[in-house]
Amino acid sequence: MITEHELTGQASEDQINDWKRKYKTGIYSVEVDGHIGYFKNPGRNELNCAMSKADREKALDIFEELANITFIGGSEEILKDDQMFIGVSQELKVKLDGKKARLVNL
Repeated sequence: MITEHELTGQASEDQINDWKRKYKTGIYSVEVDGHIGYFKNPGRNELNCAMSKADREKALDIFEELANITFIGGSEEILKDDQMFIGVSQELKVKLDGKKARLVNL
């Protein structure tokens, strides 16, 4: 039974700690409409796979692929429900941006 403050798909602290040990590049969660999903930070392989789906006609395919290959637990409804997924994809865009770099001409 879900308590008033618990989100659908919410993992236990033990599960979160297990994921943190397993995924050395880190994990994060996305909450939307009372649901929570957990994802591992993408590496080059996951980003390459997601970017291979790039199509001007279907811009969300990149985010869908990235979400599917980095999803590690929680409510799968956030991946299936169109409205929830649109919210999730906005957050996944941050992961595609990566760390900020600075170009220095020498």
